[in-house]
Amino acid sequence: MRALIDLSHVGKLHSDGFHKRSVKKKIRIREVNKKKRVAYCRGNLHKTVNAHWSKVIFSDECKVIIGQDSRVSVWRKVGEEWLTDCICPPSQRKYSLMIWGCITYHGVGTITVVEGNINALKYIEIIDNNLWPVVVRHFPDDNYVFQDDNAPVHRARSVQDFRRETGLKSMNWPAQSPDLNIIENCWWVLKRELQKRTQNINNTKDLEREIRDIWDKLTVTYLKSLYNSIPRRILRVMRNKGNITKY
Repeated sequence: MRALIDLSHVGKLHSDGFHKRSVKKKIRIREVNKKKRVAYCRGNLHKTVNAHWSKVIFSDECKVIIGQDSRVSVWRKVGEEWLTDCICPPSQRKYSLMIWGCITYHGVGTITVVEGNINALKYIEIIDNNLWPVVVRHFPDDNYVFQDDNAPVHRARSVQDFRRETGLKSMNWPAQSPDLNIIENCWWVLKRELQKRTQNINNTKDLEREIRDIWDKLTVTYLKSLYNSIPRRILRVMRNKGNITKY
């Protein structure tokens, strides 16, 4: 790859432990939510994976976008902008889908494409159509707890009424806590694998097919490793005084 600066300087930077990397985006957690995160973790500190967390169904929505433009950096000299080593292929057409999914200790749950915006009625429909089959399949003894975050639509009055009327076993969840929701790691894997399959995606149907294929290949071993990380995540949040963690 071509260099824009003196390679001796680059070598010195590398020898000193510096590398060119994308800047991490940090979530700014409100002070009140930091306290709530710490309180939540303190209250769940002694819960074990086998006795508690393995019973939790983690869920979330995720927007998947393929073909989105992104900035690519290159080290080069003046006048080398059109050299083969200094250019990248043109961006493909952009396709996107909103999906909802859930995972369990025993395997992936349902994943479904969400059409249009998610309001309270749509969320009830998603849960009613996609959560119960997971409960029946993985928790025949009905010993489960459902996790969802504090998005306004999740806490709408009609959704709360639905929970009570159907006997849905839900749990409290601290706001601004993606690092405690292990399904976020699954979304990361999904998006990473999709980037390897962009040549197979020419429309949203292709995108949905690839999403489902990747989702179905998430192994029980991988999911259990995420569940087993929960006690460490809880400790890390407490040590960070409620600030966001590496997870």
